[in-house]
Amino acid sequence: MSAFLLGFLAIEAQFICTAALITVCTLAGAYYYLIGIKKPHGREKSLSDLPQENCLNAENLSTDESLFEEKNTALPIYGDKTIRGRYNKSFTAKLIMSTNSIKQYYADLANELLSYDKVRNRISWTNSTFYMGRKTLSKFSIRGKTLYLYLALEPRHFQDSKFFATDESSVKKYENVPLRVKVKSRRGTKFAKELIEILMKKFGAVRAEQTATRVKLSDFPYDTVKNLLARGLIKLKTVDGQSVSDSDRLVWADFERRKQVAVTEAKVLISDEVAVSLIDDGEDVVWTKPKGIVNIDTLSENYQANDTVTLQSLKEKKLVGNSVNFVKVLARGVLNKPLTVKLHEFSVDAVKMIVLTGGKAVRLKTEKRAEVNKI
Repeated sequence: MSAFLLGFLAIEAQFICTAALITVCTLAGAYYYLIGIKKPHGREKSLSDLPQENCLNAENLSTDESLFEEKNTALPIYGDKTIRGRYNKSFTAKLIMSTNSIKQYYADLANELLSYDKVRNRISWTNSTFYMGRKTLSKFSIRGKTLYLYLALEPRHFQDSKFFATDESSVKKYENVPLRVKVKSRRGTKFAKELIEILMKKFGAVRAEQTATRVKLSDFPYDTVKNLLARGLIKLKTVDGQSVSDSDRLVWADFERRKQVAVTEAKVLISDEVAVSLIDDGEDVVWTKPKGIVNIDTLSENYQANDTVTLQSLKEKKLVGNSVNFVKVLARGVLNKPLTVKLHEFSVDAVKMIVLTGGKAVRLKTEKRAEVNKI
């Protein structure tokens, strides 16, 4: 009986010891967890925390050539801090960096206007303007991939017409040329020429005796951002408070680089507006079809840190089909390395993931094959 009692007491003692050990471990874990939460990790640095000599300003931007070692760089780095301004492109710079199609549409319409007697042209920062005497006949502007033509015609006379014109009289700089049309195709160019003919009849203009071609596509060969900055055709807007136009608003990206980022984190770490401003423009011209897609986590799994992702490398790794000419990058999963991605289209969240890990999203120019062959 005594042996049985001793065995029972031994088992009870074992249970009590085990329970005590579990309780001690739990309390210790909770203690260290609370310490970890309260332990300061260091506050994030703001732009005002940076040394004064490191702050961007117009003076050091114009003299420090190291900022522009690569196209569209202007990205000084202070430790893990990345600060970036936005480029304000002149009309000439936008035309130089446009597709051959836009250049050709502009040349065709500019020559049509200049074929009339006493018509002259002046290119300002934002527009290309055509005059006859003191009368402003028309203006051109470029936004994104679209050429716009403004004419000194009454928009109400062209409502519900084939020209799809809009009224821009509420915009001060276009109040004298209020009728606006988009020029995105050869058909659009044809309609624009018809409107120019109506305009010239309104002002009693006559064709010049000699109508030699004055504006050519070759007048605007592609150039890099670095060179256009040096030529004064692009200005870098800084935090100093320089004024910007309504189409070139100042946007700053101020964020910490990360070794890896998930799509759910990227969505809230950078705004959509800033992400779009961080997309670089590539020089290559590519076709728009057939189209394919690739996900960010696929790139993360198949490329090494600092690799450059191209259409050719995607095909070599069999990540897209051999017939694909156009690839859109979509956000998914986790990216754990910096990559330079030179492809044709990006989702906003994909751009965020790329730049947060120290990479670059380079969007290539695109042309429709049919339109290119006609030029």
